[in-house]
Amino acid sequence: MRSAVLLPLLLLFPATLDAQVGRSDPRPDPRIAAALKSIGVDSEVDADGDYKLTLKVDDESERTQIVYVISSTERYGNLEIREIWAPAFKTGGRLDDDVAREMLVANERMKLGAWRLYGDDDDQMAVYAVQIDADANAEAMRSALQIVVQVADAEEQEQTGKDDY
Repeated sequence: MRSAVLLPLLLLFPATLDAQVGRSDPRPDPRIAAALKSIGVDSEVDADGDYKLTLKVDDESERTQIVYVISSTERYGNLEIREIWAPAFKTGGRLDDDVAREMLVANERMKLGAWRLYGDDDDQMAVYAVQIDADANAEAMRSALQIVVQVADAEEQEQTGKDDY
């Protein structure tokens, strides 16, 4: 009986069935390296095979922002999606209700990306994440990096007054 109910539901969402849940071996995606090289951005590859960048927020300040460009991708039908994200602040426990509401309201205004919480209750981090085509050209990568840097850094500054990330 249960499988008779689940099968029609699964057929409604066939694109999610071929999503890559993860990699068995952490290898950096060479498409990222080529795009970053093309726009003159230096990076390092972490143990997961992801690209870690430290980017200047702007030319007027000394502020920087850490950004991760994730090598693993997910497929949804014909779309292959890559994630780019930047940490803004650690919550120090449960995220304040007012801050959570402000971030949800901000998500509605954003046309590219959204706020997320990574980690569990005692060790959560607010991050700003953008999803782009895995084959995005260098200029699309530059645009995605710029929005992640600007949004995450502004929230870090507002919430902590620091430049930890």
